[in-house]
Amino acid sequence: MRRALWRLSRSRLWTGVALSLVTTACSTASPAASPAPSAQSAFAEFSAENPSDLTVGPDGAIWFTEHGPNYLGRIGADGHTRLFQTPAVSDKRSGIATGPDGNLWFCEFNGGKIGRLTPTGVFTMFPLPVPAAVTTLTRGPDGNLWFGESETNRIGRITPAGVITEHLIPTAASDPRYVTLGPDGALWFAENAGNRIGRMSAEGRATEFLLPSAGSGPTGIAVGGDGNLWFTEQTGNRIGRITTNGVVTEFPVPTTASGPYAIAAAPDGTLWFTEFDVAANRVGHVSLQGRISEFPVPTPRSNPAGIIVAPDGAVWFAENSGGHIARLKPTG
Repeated sequence: MRRALWRLSRSRLWTGVALSLVTTACSTASPAASPAPSAQSAFAEFSAENPSDLTVGPDGAIWFTEHGPNYLGRIGADGHTRLFQTPAVSDKRSGIATGPDGNLWFCEFNGGKIGRLTPTGVFTMFPLPVPAAVTTLTRGPDGNLWFGESETNRIGRITPAGVITEHLIPTAASDPRYVTLGPDGALWFAENAGNRIGRMSAEGRATEFLLPSAGSGPTGIAVGGDGNLWFTEQTGNRIGRITTNGVVTEFPVPTTASGPYAIAAAPDGTLWFTEFDVAANRVGHVSLQGRISEFPVPTPRSNPAGIIVAPDGAVWFAENSGGHIARLKPTG
């Protein structure tokens, strides 16, 4: 996450906008034709002050972190937003995930803590053994939550009871960002400064794969419907794909210097990603053949950040500077 990243209303805000669509088939491979989402996809925005990441909660609602204000938020099916004030003061919340225990788990980016929130609003905070900037977290194969530690160069694990174990990444100062559970049962993560994609086994054994393009700045990572890992190259302006054997393919994003950031898989196995750069200000879709489509965000200079795709196919993302949680409903 860029260091700067990692107005509160309860009303529902709609924008009746028909999104223009830009599509490309450029890549280092030769992608076959693939249907793209419609240019007339329905778009809605919901007020939030400084959102960063989001998840589908155990109750089916959208839960999100506020990067600046001391809140976690919940958006229900009716569009009603409810805020939960965290115990931390002057910290920055980053990643959020639903745990195996049915609670919401989140990261305190500056405070070096992992937080737990019950759906009824009870917080518990778990400090790391050594304070570190905690980036994002995901549910692992072992019933625990796994997370990245940017400054101490580790991948951590926390049990539902709050017991923390940490594993060192071989490449120094690699700056791990997003973490995801791979199809092989290992934890895969993007090393933003290390220019690598990392793999951590549930036992703590690390493997790293150097990217073919220097200075790519990998940030987000997710599993596609093809059983490969797909990731964003924030400074390289590409979407990457890596097999579990380490074979990498890269696909250029059409918009120059778009800052591709977070990425998430849809129910159909394709992927959606955010373009964090204020000038780009788009959400992108990539097919499993590498065909990229882009959708401009109605609110200008909104810094699209975290992104998820709900079970119904709706794409939700955080407008970090735009003051919204946004929803895109593809119609194609």
